[in-house]
Amino acid sequence: MEKKTTVFIRDKLTAPPVLVTEGSISHIGNSYNIRYRDGDSMYTIGVSEKMVTVTREGEEDYTLILQEGEEYRFNISSPYGDIPMTALPERARYEDKGDIFSLRLIYTVSGGGRKQKFRLYVDCRNA
Repeated sequence: MEKKTTVFIRDKLTAPPVLVTEGSISHIGNSYNIRYRDGDSMYTIGVSEKMVTVTREGEEDYTLILQEGEEYRFNISSPYGDIPMTALPERARYEDKGDIFSLRLIYTVSGGGRKQKFRLYVDCRNA
C-alpha cells in the first residue's frame, strides 16, 4: 500500500535537511520503496535488510545497488557518455516506527580517479 509522505534528506545526522519534499512510501513484505522528485529528477530508494537501491531518472540516469560490504560497479550515463563508478557501502540500516520511517546509509563512491564518502539520512513522515 502506497502512502503519501514528507521526505527529509540530510547528509549529516544533526544538520538541517538538504531537501524536504513530498513523496510516497510503500511497504511490500520486508521491502520499502520511497519515491520523490528533486528538481527534474525522480528518485526511488528501495530498502530491505542490509540492502538499498537508489535509482535516479533524469538527465543523468543511474541505479546504485548498495549491500553492506559488497562492492558495486555501475555507470552514470551522461550527455558525454558513460562514466564508470564503484560504490562500497559500510552501513545500511532502517527503522519503521509506523508514522516515521528512517534510513541510515554510509557509502564510498570511487570514479574518475576520485574517492568520496557519503552519508545519507532519510526520514519519511506520513502525511
